[in-house]
Amino acid sequence: MNTTRHPLRLTLTRRPFRPSAAPTALCLTLAGLAVLGGCAAPTAPATPAAPPPAATPPSPAPSAADQQRRGEFDKALDSWHGATVQELLRKMGKPEAITRRADGSFDYRYSKSTRAGTDGRPAFSCTVRYLVDAPARQVIGHTIEGC
Repeated sequence: MNTTRHPLRLTLTRRPFRPSAAPTALCLTLAGLAVLGGCAAPTAPATPAAPPPAATPPSPAPSAADQQRRGEFDKALDSWHGATVQELLRKMGKPEAITRRADGSFDYRYSKSTRAGTDGRPAFSCTVRYLVDAPARQVIGHTIEGC
C-alpha cells in the first residue's frame, strides 16, 4: 500500500462555532447595499409625446453645382441614344422594370437609392428610364428622376 501524501491534498480542520458580531455586520452591510442600490437605480426619463409626422417639406431648389452635375449626367446619358437593347443590358444589367408604353415603345427603368438614419427616408434616390423603340430595339431617349 502506498502511503505517500499528495502535495495538493487539503486538510479540513474542525473548529468550534463561536458567535460573533460578523453575522450582524453582514446583515447590516447587505441591507445598506440594498438601500443604496435602490437609490442608484436609473429612472426612465419622461419622454414627451412625439408630434404627429409632418408632411414632407418641399425639397429646396437645386444649387448651381447640383444643376451643373445633373446637366453633365444628362449629357452622359445622351451617349446611350442609338445603342441596342443588348448593349444596354450588357452594361447596365437587368432593369428594375420594363413597361410597354401606349405607342408600342418600351421603358427600361433603373433605380438606385440609399437609406439614411432610422427613419427610412431615402438619402439619395435616382431613377433613369431609357426609352426603347420596339421595332429597332434601340435606345431613343431617356428621362431622369431624382439624382
